[in-house]
This record gives sequence, structure tokens and C-alpha cells, in this order.
Amino acid sequence: MQAHDGSLMTAGQFAARAGVTVRTIRFYDKIGLLPPSFRTAAGNRQYTMRDLARLQRILTLKYIGLSIDEIKQAIHRDGQEEDLRQSLRIQDTIIRRKLEHLRLVHKAVTETLAQLDSTEKCGRELYGQGDGHDWDSSEETSPSWELFTSIIRAVNQEEKWAEQYRNASNLHTRISLHDRFSVNPYNWHLWLFDQLETRSSPCSILEIGCGDGTLWKRNEVRIPADWKITLTDFSTGMLQDTKDKLDGTILKDRLEFMQADARSIPFPDCCFDMVLANHMLYHVNDRQQALAEIRRVLKPGGVLYASTIGANHLREMKELLAGFDSKLVLSETDFAEEFGLENGRVQLEAAGFRGVRLFRYEDSLRVTEAEPLVAYIQSTTGNSRITLAGAGLPKFKVRLKDLILQNGAIHITKESGLFAGYK
Repeated sequence: MQAHDGSLMTAGQFAARAGVTVRTIRFYDKIGLLPPSFRTAAGNRQYTMRDLARLQRILTLKYIGLSIDEIKQAIHRDGQEEDLRQSLRIQDTIIRRKLEHLRLVHKAVTETLAQLDSTEKCGRELYGQGDGHDWDSSEETSPSWELFTSIIRAVNQEEKWAEQYRNASNLHTRISLHDRFSVNPYNWHLWLFDQLETRSSPCSILEIGCGDGTLWKRNEVRIPADWKITLTDFSTGMLQDTKDKLDGTILKDRLEFMQADARSIPFPDCCFDMVLANHMLYHVNDRQQALAEIRRVLKPGGVLYASTIGANHLREMKELLAGFDSKLVLSETDFAEEFGLENGRVQLEAAGFRGVRLFRYEDSLRVTEAEPLVAYIQSTTGNSRITLAGAGLPKFKVRLKDLILQNGAIHITKESGLFAGYK
């Protein structure tokens, strides 16, 4: 049935135009992924060109491997549809992320293949042919098998990071430990806000990787009325938790929220006076691309504030884990090595930022309870949830309690700071 002036399509016409089956269209309607814009009095589906754009997005996300639930999360933000340009920008961000993950997996596979070839060649040269030893690099005792762990890590990396930042619960756990046991009475978020300077009025601010919005919640009464703040995060769950946290503040009507990736920021050139990246750049694989994007959206003279950690950050916590079990790690990645206090300036300057300065925040932890420390450790990207399963976890807790009883507290180094760089 052709309705009105031909602007509406039946399910059959819509499916034919999109190159999919009517069965697919019906299925997407049934699960709530793509309901029709209209229905006739008889209940027949009617679709518009806007529905076609939405179907294109669904099929693209399905093609690059997202599950139905992940696609639903991606397209049902706030119950509103983005315009076509914004939709394509978000798709571009997701595709870039998938391609980066595939590149890492491919690199791990090719390196393992090269090592296997090299090991096999060395083995044959060592034992020769026909000497009674059958060289087999597939034997489980071969050191090449160790390389397969790199493939497993690469394959699982994206899933683990998605789970780690699906919402703000893990972040809340970590913030809570710092709130309760930090030696410096002046909170990190208050100190960080003190460092921000604005050279224009009104001031437009973009935060990438906004986390749970604690920075803005704790400084809500200090934020100038002419600041326009846009908060972004790649995780829709994290972004929703941030919106919920800030919904009851005086900032409610002065904030904008958007899902975005730092490597493909969906804003025009030269539109922000300030960009803030609070403890997040070390998570980005293609960091130079992200820094180029940040510089692109900054106005001339605009400033990037990028906070991070140093090489000794939480050193004693890592030593506690390793001392209990040599296989235990706090994180699968050395964040300070990726983008830390020791190497952040070089990376920012290489990306074209000028006048780069570093501000250090002096603090440490004095932990007097075992449970919050265990909760912190299990909220990180390390392997404690698996390695400390079963009887290991109670034993580890006993170890921490004994240390607290002997010394009064567990002292843990903190190294944090903030880089400022100008466009």
C-alpha cells in the first residue's frame, strides 16, 4: 500500500529498497529495534526515509560484529534519533574502534607465526635432519606456545574494556577508596578544577571520557554561569550514569551529553576553548590520532588539560599483589608507560601543542581497612577476579588485615598530575 503522496513505504517496498527480506524487517520490528514510523488502521507497517537511514545504521553495526543488544544501546540514546550526519559520525567512530582492535589481533597473529617459523628453523638447524629427533614446534613444551597468550589478550582486550567501562560502578569503587583514605585533605577534583583557566567569556568546554561526572558534581557551585560544557564518553552506560548523577544539580540545563570517541570527535574545527581529558588518554590506542582530533576542535589559543599518573603510582599495591602471587597484576597495561607524567609532555609536543606545563598533585593513601582495598583491586583491569578466586581471596584479605594490624595502615604512593598544552 502506497500511503499519502508516496512518501511512505509498505514493508515490502521498504525491504526491496533496502535490499533485505521482509522477514528481516518484521524481526527488527518485533524486537523493538526498528519499529515502523506509522501503521495503517489495519495494522500494516509503513516506513519513511528516516527509517531507511536507521536501517542503514543497524546493518552497518551488525556487519562489523555488534550484537543485537549492543546495537540497541547504540541507536536508542535518550529515545531520540540523531540527524544523518551525526549518525554517520558515530558509525565512523565505532568502525575505527573495530578496525583498531582487528589490527591488534592481526599483529599478534603475524608475530606469533613469525616466531613459530623462526623457532622451527632454529630447531631443525640444531638437530639436523635424520638424527633421530623429530622437531615439532607444536609440542606444548615449545616456548612458542607462550606467544599465544598475546593473541588471547588481543582478542579479549575490547571485550574487557567494554565491560570495565560499561557503567560507572567500577569507577565509583576506585573513587571511594581515594575519598576515604587519601592523605591530602584537599580533594583531587577540587584541585583539578583550580588549575583550569579560561581566557574567554563565555567559555566552551569539551570533556572527552567524562567518566561518572564527579568533577562537575563536586564543583557545581564554582562553575561560571557562562561556561557551556559538553560531556562525552564512548560508553553509553557511563554517559547515562553521568547524566543521572548531574540531573539534580544546578548544572542540569547547562550541560550537553554525547557519545563520542576521542579518535573521531564529532564536532567542527575550532569550536572549543578548552578540552579536558581526565585520566583517559592512556586508554586510547591511537593516541596521536586522538591528540590531532583534540587540537582540531580547539580554537586558536585554546588549551588541553590532560591528567595522568606517574610510574610509581600505586606501587605498593602492585607489590602486595605480586608478593602474594607472582601472577597477580593490578592492570594488564602499564598506563604510565602509555601516557604518564614522565612521557606525556613529549607526546603533547609531538602532536603540536605548545607551552606544555605539568602541575603535580601531592598525595598518598593510608588504608586502614582491607575490604575497600580488595574492592578497588577487583574493580581494575587486572586479573585478580580470576587469580584470587576460591580460597585465594580470603587468604589475601587475611594478609592485608595482618599488615594493617602490624603497621597501623597500608601506605600507598600516589603520583598524579595535570598537563596543560595550548593550540
